[in-house]
Amino acid sequence: MTGIPVRIKRLFRLRFAILYPLGLYGLFFSNTTDASIRAGLWLIIPGVLLRLLSNAYAVKTERLTTCGPYAYLRNPLYLGTILIFLGFIVLLHIYWAGLVTLLVFSFAYRRTIRAEEGQLEQIYGQVYRDYKRNVPSILPRLTPYLAGEKWGFSFERLRRSKEHKVFVWLFVVIVALHVRSEILIEREGVDLRLGLLMAFAVGLICLDVLSEFFAKHHSSSGPDHDEWCS
Repeated sequence: MTGIPVRIKRLFRLRFAILYPLGLYGLFFSNTTDASIRAGLWLIIPGVLLRLLSNAYAVKTERLTTCGPYAYLRNPLYLGTILIFLGFIVLLHIYWAGLVTLLVFSFAYRRTIRAEEGQLEQIYGQVYRDYKRNVPSILPRLTPYLAGEKWGFSFERLRRSKEHKVFVWLFVVIVALHVRSEILIEREGVDLRLGLLMAFAVGLICLDVLSEFFAKHHSSSGPDHDEWCS
């Protein structure tokens, strides 16, 4: 397996083996409506915002992150993913298949969380044990955890995380599902609103491709002198 690119390897991981079949099921057997899209967005948008905010504070294993969303729960990224997942269940009207998949998905991530917490406990010892004892894993506490090192929101951390790509491609997928419903299922034409949505989605894709190209060109042209903002 050593010669296989990383992206191909990811196809064989459990979470991708779960999500891709559900995505295909939703593509062929779901029926989105304007009402279901609006209802789903009430979950998807908070999930995306929570992931963006979390990545603007997280510094991985360099320091124990106990600020921002991490002052309220230990795994805000996973909660954001769950909210996005629930939003798509509502958006696609795939309640039973979606909920069963969510249970399997949660079980798979439970092992991942335990492994990550074991690593953090080895690195930070009693500091992490105190944090773990006082801060819930998924359901947030009402007041922030005041102990531990604190730092501010950082656009640089957010940029390095590439979490903005999640927003871009979720928007593209939602627009594609809406276009499919309007044209193929409801047999309606492309009006001005739908045309603008399609143009905006294509524009986001182009911006994402261009930003990736310039980022690779910048990294190959010399050493990266950016520093982490805190």
